[in-house]
Amino acid sequence: MSFPPSDMVAAFSRYLHFQRLEQMLVERHPELQHRVHLSSTEPMYLKVELTSRKAVMLAFIRLKHSTVWAVVDPVLHTAPSVWPLNTPNEILVDALHAHAAAYIAGVPVPSPWRWNESEPSAITELADRLDQQGVRVRQAVAHNPFRARGPFHDPHLTIADRSAGAYANVSLSDAEVQVSLKPYLGWIVDWYDPTWEVWSRVDIGWSLGQGVSSIPGTHPRDLPVSAVADLISAGPEAWAAHEVWDTPGLPSSRQVSQEALFTLDAPIDSQPPGRTGTLESVESVLGQLTTYGFGDLEEGDGDAPIRSDHFHIEWRDRAKDVSTSEMQRLNGVAAAAGENVAKRLILITNGGISRPAAAFADQARAFVFRLDRETGRLEARNTRAQEALLPRQPPVQEPWFP
Repeated sequence: MSFPPSDMVAAFSRYLHFQRLEQMLVERHPELQHRVHLSSTEPMYLKVELTSRKAVMLAFIRLKHSTVWAVVDPVLHTAPSVWPLNTPNEILVDALHAHAAAYIAGVPVPSPWRWNESEPSAITELADRLDQQGVRVRQAVAHNPFRARGPFHDPHLTIADRSAGAYANVSLSDAEVQVSLKPYLGWIVDWYDPTWEVWSRVDIGWSLGQGVSSIPGTHPRDLPVSAVADLISAGPEAWAAHEVWDTPGLPSSRQVSQEALFTLDAPIDSQPPGRTGTLESVESVLGQLTTYGFGDLEEGDGDAPIRSDHFHIEWRDRAKDVSTSEMQRLNGVAAAAGENVAKRLILITNGGISRPAAAFADQARAFVFRLDRETGRLEARNTRAQEALLPRQPPVQEPWFP
């Protein structure tokens, strides 16, 4: 007994899958039944006919080395809506329906589908509000990390960095902005200067007249989406940004021209005692932390090179990974360092950290950074610290270029 070749089996499996999609589309959106057509041969696609010459299609497409689901609309040189292969069928047929129904009615694709998302979120609400205020939203990413980018004839797939949380890339006349909603830190606003190729962090509290923020980000309960949209649409003149610290090994080559929050003018030839290392290291750490939005840090003395009313900064000069027990001990030291309220911990280490210790640090609302002694760069060693970092890459331009 002979068996069919594997490619024939795969083709038949795809056909059955598209049949299920067709049936689900008609069941969920019966008003489109007379417009739905399923191809009978490869390449497989499910389409909703708009006119005799135009249709919206759902199909597999190849983007470089990746295969994805895509909803392709009838307008040439526009970005397809792309989705992972494991996307539930309900989302795929609803995405197809949303695009088709919008073209039939002659209206824009509704939110959240217009943002390549399947359900409303704070980020899609922000994108909607900004769009209504005339602000150009390049993309909004919440649950679906897939986007198509590149020239129309040679597109490629990009997958959003999940450590960035949910975010929107926004283009103003004089600034490119990334607005993020981080799981731990909440709302964070960063803006990009293309001349100097650096990111700057907006101090949200300071910008809103509430005083300098002690920590990066603002909790959503303290800053509704409408307030975020108003702040962004007001533009750079309404923003108070932290200075950008120049650190050896970092791409930055200047300081933001706006008023700096802090100045570092100690002599560089002095040497703090013990485990803190050189003053250059202290200045580098202080400069980067203030750049990230830790707003109440200031120079201290040899016993405490960096002081804060809200944080206890602990220096650890060992290459061995931080253990959970050590993390718990240091967190207790930080809590006891406060006069009237327990302080939170910022740990600067030369080594790494175990996964359980990093998880405890996140739970304890601590920040753990590794200091690279050669470059002066701070590297995040737990999730909270990762969320505090500035974006690493220039802002995304158009997801799809004609």
